[in-house]
Amino acid sequence: MKQNLFLNSLLTSGAILGVVMLCSHIFEQCAVVYGGTMTWFSIMGFEMLAAAALYVWMLYRFAKGYSLAVMDAQSGIKMFNYGRGLSYVVSVSTLSGVIVGLGRYILHSFVIGHQRYLTSMVTSVQTALSANPESSSLMSAYEPMLKQMMTQPEPGVFATIFSTVWSYMVWGMIVGLIVAAMVKREPNLFEDKTEE
Repeated sequence: MKQNLFLNSLLTSGAILGVVMLCSHIFEQCAVVYGGTMTWFSIMGFEMLAAAALYVWMLYRFAKGYSLAVMDAQSGIKMFNYGRGLSYVVSVSTLSGVIVGLGRYILHSFVIGHQRYLTSMVTSVQTALSANPESSSLMSAYEPMLKQMMTQPEPGVFATIFSTVWSYMVWGMIVGLIVAAMVKREPNLFEDKTEE
């Protein structure tokens, strides 16, 4: 029963968070590839902040909902400890990373194309540098890096998914340290003694 509750909640929450974060990633990549202007970069910056806030809020809401479901399923002394909350948040974030990683690979390799993606990234860096007159002198310093970027081989599907999963797992651990403290529920040992 407890295992089914965990798996059902994990699959549902991880899938929802993964789809939301994948939509955010698609918007950011389209802003770079098809926008490529400082206006689009500004919009992308605000979107990234909003996506980060949404990521934290969704993990909190999912963890809180799971903790309440666990408490309802328990009989006797009801509790939801810190470790259980942390492991849940990390698991949800990791599963969402699998979805984002797979979507990221499909987007970069099949929809946009690897070479077009690299060209757009180089153009974006050049646009950002040229927008600031003081950094235009640094353009020559960035040239070797940009040339090296253009020769990067296309990453495989497993490398793309693994790097994304690793990133989401680390962020899940960082956010989970706070969220788990907010959703933990200790048993009220004095509940019966106060009632007369």
